[in-house]
Amino acid sequence: MEENSSILGSIQFADELSPASKEKLLSRAGITTFHAGTDILHPGDEVSGAYIVRSGAIRVYYVDENAREGTLYWIRPGESCILALNSLFSDLPYPAFAAIDEDHTEIIFLPGEAFREVFAEEPAVQSFLFEQLSSRVFALLRTLEEKMRLPQEERLVLLLLDLADPEGRVQISHDKLARHLGTVREVVSRLLRNLSAQGLVELSHGCVRIKNRPGLEALLPVDLALEWGAED
Repeated sequence: MEENSSILGSIQFADELSPASKEKLLSRAGITTFHAGTDILHPGDEVSGAYIVRSGAIRVYYVDENAREGTLYWIRPGESCILALNSLFSDLPYPAFAAIDEDHTEIIFLPGEAFREVFAEEPAVQSFLFEQLSSRVFALLRTLEEKMRLPQEERLVLLLLDLADPEGRVQISHDKLARHLGTVREVVSRLLRNLSAQGLVELSHGCVRIKNRPGLEALLPVDLALEWGAED
């Protein structure tokens, strides 16, 4: 009973469900804790349910023909993987990799058959899925635009701005930054040294601290700089 309450409290649409739908979802639902770096889905996998992040984060990524990784998007608390939901509803294999990005990430698993039935009956679940879809399509289009349009330095700046905490810290290794961008560590290290030499960031082991956010934003194209300014 305690775990069921914990699951319901972590699903944003749960309060709007009928008692019957709540029971249907909870009958085989569960919470699992994962360590960072664990792949939970691979290309070609069958998706048997809906995944909702309770805490931590999932990174959805691809591997190119040169065996280099590139991040498609992150799934954060309260969110689900739209690629997994698409596979669940269409009976298509999963098209990417999904890996745990933070230690002690907790994932709620909702069984597929029950989730599909509740989706057909409950407007709150339909709204949740469409919200996830619209936000992910935007994120994927933005990632594609950045990869096609922007040089590596500007893509790195965008990633740092996106990952920084309120104090401007990005707790991440150069290797991991390179995997997110689909490049190699040496390129990222060179670009970070360049940003550091301009007084825009400060480098330490496993951490990049943004010292001059307006200066970083000034390196971006005008439309993207305005977008980030509006988010602030």
